Formats: sequence, C-alpha cells, structure tokens
Amino acid sequence: MLLKKVEELNPWDLQEKLERGDPILIVDVREPSEFIGEMGHISGSINIPTSQIASGFEDMKKNFQGEIVLVCHTGERSYAVCRYLMEQGLEKVSHIRGGIVQWHLSGLGVEYE
Repeated sequence: MLLKKVEELNPWDLQEKLERGDPILIVDVREPSEFIGEMGHISGSINIPTSQIASGFEDMKKNFQGEIVLVCHTGERSYAVCRYLMEQGLEKVSHIRGGIVQWHLSGLGVEYE
C-alpha cells in the first residue's frame, strides 16, 4: 500500500490557517516537561506525548473533524507520529517542519502554562 507524502507546514502556514479560523487541532507530541518547559508551546495546543498517541488516536479520530497539526521539538517525532496516524486512516493530518524550534525562529509567540 502506497501512502501519501506527509504534509509539512512551516510555522507561518499554520499561523495563517489559525488566523483564518480553520478548524485545527494542534497536538504537541513532546513530553509534558517539554510542553511547559523553556520552549513553551503553541497557544491552544494540547499535549499528547508520542508514547500515548496510540491510545489517544481513536478519540482524535471520533471527536475532531478538522485538520490535526502535530508539533514536537525539531519535527522528527511529529513526522513519525504523522506517518503513524496516516497509516491508521487519518487523512487531514500534517506537522510543523522544524517543530517548536522553527516556531520560535519565526518569531511567533508561545505559552508556558
């Protein structure tokens, strides 16, 4: 079975979608200590660590009809989780290329709580 390519967004792509009011669920797949740590997290994002994605997947699939955007520290974990979710049948899923590091480098704000 040939899977489609993982869609990668740059931070400004996501910011534009958020400003337009597109239905987006931002899932930060870092560990909780990273989510509230020195890099912070994207406003409105939820934290589901990579190790818990499999158990949280069904809820995401049932309860959210918009696009799911994944983020991690540098983009590696979120890419892998994106690939996994696509294999499970989710179609509207993408990730932030460069992760929260690239978000910071783009000058976009974060929250710490």
